[in-house]
Amino acid sequence: MPTEAEQQELLNNCTWEWTVQGGKNGCKVTGPNGNNIFLPAAGGRDGSSLYYAGEYGHYWSSTPYESSSNIAFRLNFDGSSQGVNWYRRYYGLSVRPVAE
Repeated sequence: MPTEAEQQELLNNCTWEWTVQGGKNGCKVTGPNGNNIFLPAAGGRDGSSLYYAGEYGHYWSSTPYESSSNIAFRLNFDGSSQGVNWYRRYYGLSVRPVAE
């Protein structure tokens, strides 16, 4: 999983476009080199309930919040904004694997 710093880099150095691919809402993220990735707005889970699918994307980072092991940083977006902030780890959020 990307670190919080890597997620911030994605926010700061890429363009974000809300779009639909394969019938799914999400963001097309394009880097300075022209490469892109589609991040689906998959929503999140609280127990067995799914919330905001198609409206919000939430992706975990591997960086825990410094003052609590129950919290970690996440990348989040919707049709008008993107950010990185902390969230409680018991929520089921998407994971975007990265390779070195």
